[in-house]
Amino acid sequence: VRGRQWIDWGQDARQIHSPLILAAGLLGGSCSNSDSTPAVPATGAKKLTVVVAVVDSLMPQEIIAATTNLNSLKTGGTFYAESRSVFVAETIPNHVAMMTGINPARSGIANNNFLDYAVSPLAEHDSSVPEELTANTLFTWINRRCRDFPVNPDIRTSATLSKKYLFEIFEGDAANPDRANRNPAVNNVPPDAHWDPRTSQAYIPSPDEHTPDAPTMQQALTQPFIDADFMFINLGDVDRSAHAGGPAARSTALEDTDTQLGLLRDALQDRWENTVLFLVSDHGMDYSTPDSYINVQPTLDGLQGCLGGMVAIDNGGTDSIYLTDRSQPLADRQTALRSLRACLLGTAPCDCGVRRPNGGPSDFGNDFDNIEFAWYTVDDPADPTGTMPANLDSKHSNLGDLVLTAKTGFRFSEASRQSNPIPGNHGHPVTLRNTLIVSGGSPWVKKGQVINASIANPTVFDRLPEQSENVDIAPTVAWLLGLGLKPADFPDGQGFDGRVLKEAFVQFDANPDAASPTVCGRFD
Repeated sequence: VRGRQWIDWGQDARQIHSPLILAAGLLGGSCSNSDSTPAVPATGAKKLTVVVAVVDSLMPQEIIAATTNLNSLKTGGTFYAESRSVFVAETIPNHVAMMTGINPARSGIANNNFLDYAVSPLAEHDSSVPEELTANTLFTWINRRCRDFPVNPDIRTSATLSKKYLFEIFEGDAANPDRANRNPAVNNVPPDAHWDPRTSQAYIPSPDEHTPDAPTMQQALTQPFIDADFMFINLGDVDRSAHAGGPAARSTALEDTDTQLGLLRDALQDRWENTVLFLVSDHGMDYSTPDSYINVQPTLDGLQGCLGGMVAIDNGGTDSIYLTDRSQPLADRQTALRSLRACLLGTAPCDCGVRRPNGGPSDFGNDFDNIEFAWYTVDDPADPTGTMPANLDSKHSNLGDLVLTAKTGFRFSEASRQSNPIPGNHGHPVTLRNTLIVSGGSPWVKKGQVINASIANPTVFDRLPEQSENVDIAPTVAWLLGLGLKPADFPDGQGFDGRVLKEAFVQFDANPDAASPTVCGRFD
């Protein structure tokens, strides 16, 4: 299990106090309001460009010779053969993980949809409400650390995200002043240039709620988005096509997505030698047949008389079970959840006269034998087998009281069998594997390198010290941009959950604790 990682500049950080010295060009500038800042280049004449480009749900095996631009980025950089999403393997929590470097247990964003206890009556919402995001994003850190830069211009940031809910989660806390952030110490800000995909004429409304890749990239290549020093881009067609049409539709979409990435590479040509580009996916994809669903809500309704009210909200390959009465003592809630878990897993009879289905459709749902895991978000000492693996680090009330995962080839469909008919799904363990490549024209990036697993046949639950994870992107970007973040800077004092991807950069060959090559993106 990987331990929590952070960037700590140690005792060698240079003290910077005099704007006169900075103005004389002897130092590259300070990017912190604190008294302690990282070591500074001599003049900081050059600017680094950092791009995080997300191909939604892209799997490593889909990068082949025929996807010429994807393959070029792979062979021109460092490819991590084992990479992981955060659990739940859904879009919103993984984009949040990329931009915060924090796992869902601390960030508050654990799934795509959750039961909102803050409204009455209780309602299901997308997890795209900024006040639920209880960790600072890179946009906020950059704003805090580099807005007082006395000589050089600020780092400019942009986000061109094809999906409506991704635009919403990064709007910042000022977007909804009536609902304060759940963490009083957090006040996130949006990127400097922030595109709302709903403004595109090509936007596809509910239930799709995304703009196709071509117009999304067209927007990303316009000013001020393409002029930003830090860019965040999401291309959603590969994911959306798989949900709707399965593998064949996905293959066609991938060809166009590859073309769009070529356009991005061309647009960065003039500064490619000073560019680091992360090519990443938020999660993988799994497919099911029309009858390969699991429907839990009818059973919850049948058990209401003895276990109390419960609501099931599906996130494709996972199901979140919420107790609707939060006033019950914890011990009573745990007793109810223990009985429900035994019922769903078939280890004990169901109460209230409800019979557990033994296979095939029934009055109470589909075959529960295709539930792979059932984990509590609050550990129950009386039922330790229901403990979520600690290295997932996703225990949060927004995830529900009991989270279920489907076996490969199955999906949840709540509240009825017809609620989730789509063939492509993710969220469950098989879709934790994702894609992560560190590329770009910068000479700091190692070229043609593959980081293989240190053990044979690792499972999706193995967290190896050399593998990459989506939470590793933010600390690596923070290192590249010289933000100088320490654990004490974080609201909870714990630093990043992710690590700097040292294997991908030449600086760490000579020094495993190499300082950032820039200060607020400036370098010589």
